[in-house]
Amino acid sequence: MEFASRLASEDQREKFWACYNELREYCEHQSVAGYDHPFLWETLADFTPDDDVAIPLYLRALDGASAPELVDYRVSIRFALAERHKNKGDGLLARELAIAADDEAKQIDDLELRRRISSFLLARE
Repeated sequence: MEFASRLASEDQREKFWACYNELREYCEHQSVAGYDHPFLWETLADFTPDDDVAIPLYLRALDGASAPELVDYRVSIRFALAERHKNKGDGLLARELAIAADDEAKQIDDLELRRRISSFLLARE
């Protein structure tokens, strides 16, 4: 996705926010057009620096990832939510989300993500 590449490479605050807003508008346009795929909202959330703003975006992505074939999305979204809640100091909810991600991760082939979830759960912080 071109927007994501541009966001990742922008080092100036003004350009970052211009690209971010362009991505947000794209996601909203796609949603209105009937293409409300969890990838869109997860990507937007990934580039959202504020945890309080990112969490509802991840939840929107998770709502759209209920189909059985979208298990990869559910795992990564739940894990991202766990990290965001940990950042906010809500360790209990973060752990619950990481456990849910870990339970479903047994169904996916992404070994790196599975390792990151396991490391998160083993951390004592």
